[in-house]
Amino acid sequence: MATESSTTTLFRAKVSGMKEWKPLNPPSNRDRLELYALHKQAVSGDAPARLNTAQQQQQSVGERAKFNAWKSKRGLKQDEAMTAYITECDRQMRVYGTAAASVDTSTSGGAAADSGKNNSTGATTAASASSSTRISSTSTMPRGIAAIPLLCVAAAENKDTYSARMLRTNPSESWWGKQEPLCAEPGSAFALPETIVLHVANQVEHVILGAPLEPKNLLAAVWPVHNVLICIWIAFIHVCTLIGSAVLASKIIFLGKKRVGISLEDLFQDTVVPLGTSASTLSKSHPRQATGVRVIGLALMPLSWICKISANLADGTIAVGAIFYAWAVMMSWFYWLSVIPWSAVGAVWVGAVVGICFGIIEIAGV
Repeated sequence: MATESSTTTLFRAKVSGMKEWKPLNPPSNRDRLELYALHKQAVSGDAPARLNTAQQQQQSVGERAKFNAWKSKRGLKQDEAMTAYITECDRQMRVYGTAAASVDTSTSGGAAADSGKNNSTGATTAASASSSTRISSTSTMPRGIAAIPLLCVAAAENKDTYSARMLRTNPSESWWGKQEPLCAEPGSAFALPETIVLHVANQVEHVILGAPLEPKNLLAAVWPVHNVLICIWIAFIHVCTLIGSAVLASKIIFLGKKRVGISLEDLFQDTVVPLGTSASTLSKSHPRQATGVRVIGLALMPLSWICKISANLADGTIAVGAIFYAWAVMMSWFYWLSVIPWSAVGAVWVGAVVGICFGIIEIAGV
């Protein structure tokens, strides 16, 4: 028990120290959420396995992201969470540095993350949605779906905020350059759609950061393309998760849960239901929901229907729900593998045209 007492003492001291920490560079939202989740797990234990529909509808985007981060730590003992929190605090202090006392930042760690509701600006979220910090292996939700609320906030970043952030960014610290695929291991074939989006966005950002032209005019022209690419990334995450979970459902049906390592019940609870909820939420009207995200939500309505119908069938017989899920995804393959990708290409062109208009307006000083 002496070790546990010592861990608790170190944990409390670290929490107190993080409240006073002034980072030299703003931590990503993913890192903020990591500290929040570890602190919450250490103090409160496991998160509820699931929320009812009413509770989910009442959650804001930020609250949903924080709950998903906490839920990703289910199964982690409280003393282990304390140790992990201390280790993560030390890592973040090394990564982000410590500013002089006179430097004012709005960043806090750990327990202070509960009050960090003002960190939903796209400036931080655009980089944090797929920070290299990975969700714990105990996560019960695909990390791509868990990152959707943060990406939605990033897509809502307005032109002035985007321009101000880019003007402060060094070419070596490109936001898009820090991203990685969320639905598969980087470099794998299944990660190709996300990899293409991230590569294009990274190249555009590098050109902008190194351009000799008037930065304000150029940034106004690129801002729509930036937001369109985030929206496309959101769409690809949903589609990749849909196809991946359908393939997994088929494997469980034919090979059995023992050989695959996961049951159909867990697949539906942890992936299919959250996937459908995420897709249906995109098209709902929220004060800070970007128009592009709502359009993506409309395009993904077939996905939410498939998930909802499958879940309803699974409530009766899980095998029936799984068979319908795999069949429906297979029968709609043309939509996911052709219509959505080509629509994404068209969306980039639309974003480029809109960007040119914004650039002209900026040059004209209208």
